[in-house]
Amino acid sequence: HTVRRQSIKRGEPRQMPSLPHTAESTVREEHFSSRRKQLEDYLTKILKMPMYRNYHGTMEFIGVSQLSFIHDLGPKGTEGFIMKRSGGHRIPGLNCCGQGRVCYRWSKRWLVVKDSFLLYMKPDSGAIAFVLLVDKEFNIKIGQKETETKYGLQIDNLSRSLILKCNSYRHAQWWRQGIDEFIRKHGKDFLIEHRFGSYAAVRENTLAKWPVLCLQATHAVFFPPLYFLRLSPEIFMKRPVVEGNRWRLDCILKRKA
Repeated sequence: HTVRRQSIKRGEPRQMPSLPHTAESTVREEHFSSRRKQLEDYLTKILKMPMYRNYHGTMEFIGVSQLSFIHDLGPKGTEGFIMKRSGGHRIPGLNCCGQGRVCYRWSKRWLVVKDSFLLYMKPDSGAIAFVLLVDKEFNIKIGQKETETKYGLQIDNLSRSLILKCNSYRHAQWWRQGIDEFIRKHGKDFLIEHRFGSYAAVRENTLAKWPVLCLQATHAVFFPPLYFLRLSPEIFMKRPVVEGNRWRLDCILKRKA
């Protein structure tokens, strides 16, 4: 903290803004709007100060992370800390832990909801630990009966059943409603099957015009320049993911090479 204080540029605000000390119970109803404005001004001042804006407690309170406002990742959905249970993969060889209750492990993770996927990160390093894609089998359940966990939340897709533990039933309901409403609004195209059995809808007027031809060709495989498609090497070219990493783009290229 000493080093951080010394690194603050001169002229930057340092003093913590103050909130009114009057108790909420003594405020008249006609003054509620002014109280809301005071709270808005308080948070605005906090966010204008880099030292407090980047503080982990502030980010947790507002529900933001380093991925919140990256334009290419799509609109911002619900974010926050959750407890994640191990296991739940539907890929052979990846579900060795979680077969029985004795093997379950719980880990604290930061959950991020986007339009076509959910991901969770490790809070200490910010590393992305797993990405859960939205597909036609995407479904959310809550309750101990459905999840075998008190205040549990279960998120299913074609490749995994992700079990989360919340602080209360109301907290689990808040997560379920937030995820469901956001996905239904921004990711509804991924919830249904499209032509040729594809998981993705037809996109008109796109920049990428050269298709990937015949991934199972015996003589030659034609890939367009990746900088046109802006693809990640870890993307799965064939979904649902039921054969491990066999159809991941980097693995396909390595195998064909």
